[in-house]
Amino acid sequence: MSETTALAPETLCNHIAPILLSDDNYPLSMPIYQSVKFSVKNFDELKKIFRGERAGYFYTRHGNPTVHQLEMLLAQLQGTEAGWATATGVAAITGTLLSLLKSGDRLIYFIESYRPSRVFAEHTLKNLGIKLSRLSMRDHEGIKAALALPDAKVILFESMSNPQLQAPPLDLIVTEARRHGVCTILDNTFAGFQGFQDAPVDLYIHSLTKFASGHGDVMGGIVLGDRKHIEHISETMVHLGATLDPHAAYLILRGMKTYHLRRRQQVANAQELALWLQRHPKVEAVQYPGLHEHPQHATFASRYQDFGSMLLVTLKNKKVSLEQIVTEGRLFKLAASLGSTESLITPALFFFGGDLSESERVAAGLDGSAIRLSIGIEDVADLKADLKQLLARVPD
Repeated sequence: MSETTALAPETLCNHIAPILLSDDNYPLSMPIYQSVKFSVKNFDELKKIFRGERAGYFYTRHGNPTVHQLEMLLAQLQGTEAGWATATGVAAITGTLLSLLKSGDRLIYFIESYRPSRVFAEHTLKNLGIKLSRLSMRDHEGIKAALALPDAKVILFESMSNPQLQAPPLDLIVTEARRHGVCTILDNTFAGFQGFQDAPVDLYIHSLTKFASGHGDVMGGIVLGDRKHIEHISETMVHLGATLDPHAAYLILRGMKTYHLRRRQQVANAQELALWLQRHPKVEAVQYPGLHEHPQHATFASRYQDFGSMLLVTLKNKKVSLEQIVTEGRLFKLAASLGSTESLITPALFFFGGDLSESERVAAGLDGSAIRLSIGIEDVADLKADLKQLLARVPD
């Protein structure tokens, strides 16, 4: 059929001519390549795409231009060579672990960590024959011993533990893991896109649902590292199918334009609220790395770019029912997640410690009076007023 032949309306609507821009004319915002399929005119060129010999796209589960731009941006921010974006932060964690572990291998992880990571290890990886070592980050001798085990293959830890806001023994973990050939995976979600060049890890993971998107309206995750690791992991990710949708990637890219502005305001608000809460008569303790009283304040001050925007507050009244308190916020809303523009409140033990034994809860610093706060970008005076009325509901 000649290209000049008139097409029927039904055909025309399904074969719309693309608008191609010249090299010197480009959009300032990345277009959304909301297409599952891509085509090429030459089959030999398609083969080159499949072999990785040239850039190109064929099926969005394997790669998409909008998603790839996000991967490149975040890899550059994290200081790594490459990245692979996923549909959720949990998908980044689970897909990475599945790609690196097989039956008989050992995963080392911590009680002071993201609860879904622990649950996946104990409900899924264990059933696949993967051995588990669950430790406390404070157990330095236990960490050294576990990393020395011949079946140890991966250690998963967080730059700021959730919700205790403790820093891991990074030098110890990286040094011992390298000595024994164990892959280090750092969930860097709480700390944001900051690296630790003096103690580099093999892989970084982020939940893009949190600070990256920043508005609580889109989910995503990413694993970042050297090209060899990412190429290996991407093979498993493609088969699992937890691909980030291009529209979600576009929204996260849009969120990243204000990432640093938002984070600076969130950190400033968190610092002021932590100081204010410290003096409140109904508060027993405030865990926030920006406070000089925090046991690892010096570590955070010297190694981290900021102190984050999360607070863990414990009350003096240990018999209070937090369920009657956390739903009464005017600004602080009872909701999951963190890192978005609005402030959130959760009872820490219910959300983050349900799978821990009593002794592990004590070791992790969680009790029934612990409240996790995710601080947003609102006016700090308004946030203080809301916390004041919430704490007024706590009996003496």
